[in-house]
Amino acid sequence: MDASAYQIPGDNTITLSEDLAREIKARFQKDRDNRFKLFLLSQGIREKYLDPITNDYPKEFHDWYETSGVRELFGKLGNFSKYAAAGEVVEYVATKTRKPDEDLSKLPVSLRALYEISLILKLDEDVFKTCLRFTPTRKTIDAPKHEWKTKDTAPLIHPNVSSLELALWRKRWEAPAKQKEEDKFRRNVKLLTVSVSEDIFAFDEGGKSGVVDMEQVQDLLSQIQALFSKSNEKQFKLETQIERIAEKYASEKEKADPANALKSPKKSRADDYK
Repeated sequence: MDASAYQIPGDNTITLSEDLAREIKARFQKDRDNRFKLFLLSQGIREKYLDPITNDYPKEFHDWYETSGVRELFGKLGNFSKYAAAGEVVEYVATKTRKPDEDLSKLPVSLRALYEISLILKLDEDVFKTCLRFTPTRKTIDAPKHEWKTKDTAPLIHPNVSSLELALWRKRWEAPAKQKEEDKFRRNVKLLTVSVSEDIFAFDEGGKSGVVDMEQVQDLLSQIQALFSKSNEKQFKLETQIERIAEKYASEKEKADPANALKSPKKSRADDYK
């Protein structure tokens, strides 16, 4: 790489103007195209070399992966698989949806978010297509499609969706709360309250500014859930607000993103990619 090419542009170049906005949009679009093509390339490699029976790659692939230098780019093989899974999503949207151009613009660029979306695609193609238009919910795991609730909901899959939002939605979708179980605990007394500081929602243009972050909250919740799982579920019930906290966290993080300052009030990043 030529280090001399990586310097802050001169004053004239960064003067606020339509030309500056166009350059930024073009670079975002180029970055999006490059990443999607890298995802597709990864999926093509996986399809060609992954043995569907053993679910492993041949020695030829492992040798190439270690000696060619691509391991330094992808990381461990499991991370390469996430790139390939993201490519599977991009390929499916581009070839098997009713409005591929529109639907491609809804996909996030984040590898982690696309990997979570790939898990939804593997779960059910109808569910995946519904998530491009709505955020569906259901009362029971065997509820037929006509009983899914979608009215007045925004698409689950959109350019700024986080992997955490997707993982939480999928958890609720695969294990919807049973009404009878909720009723059973409705009149019970509260035993314990654990709160988190509002500092978790503090962001500035440099990123997270507060001393509490989402990973710490998730780690603590995981520890509590691990202990709770050992107790009698007929006597105790654990309820959390992690979904609401995660949604507000993602919203505040998005507001603090300097890139969002370039968007007009009536135009989203998704519009730039159409």
